[in-house]
Amino acid sequence: MLTHKRQNVHHSKLPKSGELGRIIGLSTVNPRRKCIVIAFPLCDNIRPYSIGIHIMFVRFLDNGEIARFSGIWFQGE
Repeated sequence: MLTHKRQNVHHSKLPKSGELGRIIGLSTVNPRRKCIVIAFPLCDNIRPYSIGIHIMFVRFLDNGEIARFSGIWFQGE
């Protein structure tokens, strides 16, 4: 049994705003589509389960679609 107060602390590193890259590893997204990081939500915490922002909004360069993904799926160029 876990006894610490914060169980789900993640240390993922988010890309910088304006960084170009691709969404890699999701079956719903073509990994060849290039995208740019446009924004981060003000807060995506659901206390006490998650500490820190880990969601980002990207705009795909081929059709201008805006989508939200976890930062772990983003691979910079």
